[in-house]
Amino acid sequence: MTAENIPTPAAPDTIVLIHGLWMTPRSWEKWVERYENRGYRVLTPAYPGLEVEVEALREDPSPIEAQTVPAIVEHLENIVGELESPRSSWATQWEVCLSRSS
Repeated sequence: MTAENIPTPAAPDTIVLIHGLWMTPRSWEKWVERYENRGYRVLTPAYPGLEVEVEALREDPSPIEAQTVPAIVEHLENIVGELESPRSSWATQWEVCLSRSS
C-alpha cells in the first residue's frame, strides 16, 4: 500500500468479502465503500440462489433451505478461481480448512 492508500502493483487489488450464515452481501456495504475508497476492487458474492435482497428472503425463505455447504464452497471457489491472481494467504487457509473437513 502506498502512502496515498493505493494498492501497490505487487499487492492484491481485489478483496473478496464472504458473509456468514443468515446474512447477505448487504452486511458488507460499509466495508465495500471503505475498501473501494482505498482503490480496491471488492466482491461480495451471495450464496447460490440467495442473490436477492434480505426483504425478499424474509418473504420467502425457501431458497435458504436449498443451501448446502458443498454447493456454497464450490460457488465461492469458482469466484475466487476466476480472479486474475486467485492465490492468497486466505485461499491457502481456505483450502486447508476444506481438506480437514473432508
